[in-house]
Amino acid sequence: MERLIVDGYNIIFAWPELSALKDVKLEDARDLLVAILADYAAMTRQQVTVVFDSHRRPDAEASQQTVSGVQVVYSGRKTSADHVIEKLLFEARPNDEVTVATSDALQRDLALGRQIKTVSALTLKSQVDAMLARRDRQMGDSQARSDIARRLEDRLDAKTREHLDRMRRGESPPK
Repeated sequence: MERLIVDGYNIIFAWPELSALKDVKLEDARDLLVAILADYAAMTRQQVTVVFDSHRRPDAEASQQTVSGVQVVYSGRKTSADHVIEKLLFEARPNDEVTVATSDALQRDLALGRQIKTVSALTLKSQVDAMLARRDRQMGDSQARSDIARRLEDRLDAKTREHLDRMRRGESPPK
């Protein structure tokens, strides 16, 4: 299974809609990023881990939880998100299909040195936007098909439709 490791705040600061939201309420930007990544993970069938710094808060404890299928990791006060990501990279086995999403040059160099794929924050945004647009088109197509299928006449066999049509026109049914 493919795995995507996301540098949470790096992405929030790089994506315009998340960056604007963080200026109002950082927690909302984090929640929206996780929700977007959950949709992306469901479409791509990737295991997604998003890592957030919390080392600048003296009361922060390292923690992790799963939210809508996305593993959310908070670094805690004793370490940074970069260190958590580095640990995850070193735990990856050579055959694992891992990608790191960050625009942090040091993190990208470290990943590439371990032959782990990287994508920039803006490249990830393009990939996510394309995948979610495809999902929306598919849902729109499914909705249109569903609307058509809801019509009773579309669910009737041809003989029954013919019979009802003749009745509607006042004709006698075929014998």
